[in-house]
Amino acid sequence: MKKRRYFLTILLLLAVTAAGICIALFTDVPIPSDSGRMIRTYTRNKPEVELTLAIVTPSGTEITAYGHDGEVIPVPDRVYELGGITKTFTGAIAAKAVSEGRVSPSERISEYLPLARSAYAPTLFELVTHTSAYGSYAPGVAFHSPIRKNPYSGISANDLVAQVNNFKLTAKPPYLYSYSDFGAAVAGAVLSQIYDVDYYSILTIFAREELGLKHTRIAVDDTVRDGWHWLTSDAYIASSSLSSTIGDMIAYARLYLTSAEPYLLLASDPAGEINAEMQTGYFWNILERGSVLQQSGETAQGAASIWIDRNAQVAVILLSNYPNDRFGNVNDIAGTVFTTALTPTIP
Repeated sequence: MKKRRYFLTILLLLAVTAAGICIALFTDVPIPSDSGRMIRTYTRNKPEVELTLAIVTPSGTEITAYGHDGEVIPVPDRVYELGGITKTFTGAIAAKAVSEGRVSPSERISEYLPLARSAYAPTLFELVTHTSAYGSYAPGVAFHSPIRKNPYSGISANDLVAQVNNFKLTAKPPYLYSYSDFGAAVAGAVLSQIYDVDYYSILTIFAREELGLKHTRIAVDDTVRDGWHWLTSDAYIASSSLSSTIGDMIAYARLYLTSAEPYLLLASDPAGEINAEMQTGYFWNILERGSVLQQSGETAQGAASIWIDRNAQVAVILLSNYPNDRFGNVNDIAGTVFTTALTPTIP
């Protein structure tokens, strides 16, 4: 019954969210046959695919990499684009600022950004819980699917302020959950003002020094092959800029599994409602009454997904150097593996 409930909840979540290498240890969780079929289908038409899967359980960690047609390959020393998973880092930084007393989540962004008196100014809480009434993309940035050229590069914090000033509020409160890259970028601009430093530096230092993720970076050079490149002045760094390795992402998941750091607990606690089955933390999707954290991301040349169950001490990370397409969705595959990891087959 529990397995069926997880499947139903995960399917619902997928509908909402569609908008350093580690040495493998031991795990008793098999790769389920249905996800194996999904992996083969996803990789069949991708001759240079490198799809890396990590399963973390109390028994240990297993890392498996797949190439063309689902063939198991050596785990690549590759940096993958995280896309929207970057938002969970921004959410953690926002939670840290709240924990330090630098900002109240109920404060409006007009306290920190030079907005016109008539401009709509949501709160920081509304930004990090996707309840700000902002749309998915900023005014003037409109695309449905990832494209090779980074559509967010060249939009500075000053440009973002102009976009906020030009935003026309059409909804009436209370504002419902609406996934927003625009809102995440605005949150980054607010945090930049709070800490009085550019957000590129904030995010880079936070990932490497605060979290200890030495291989997690923003691609302002050629560190990510054929991916989105960024300028250090880009406002959307807060939303979709990070790239990382499977080893760093395992370490990131373990922080949420084991850390008692107050700001990480705040960032991952249920804070807003998505629907009857799901809630949102600080840019996390949350299921199962606060137990399960989930986020995914996609760029022109990559897709990523992370699932974490704090009660079961299980995490699944799946990273790809190809975006989602009609042959498969990385978040769907990771969700299927995650469900099986929670209810392993008994021999």
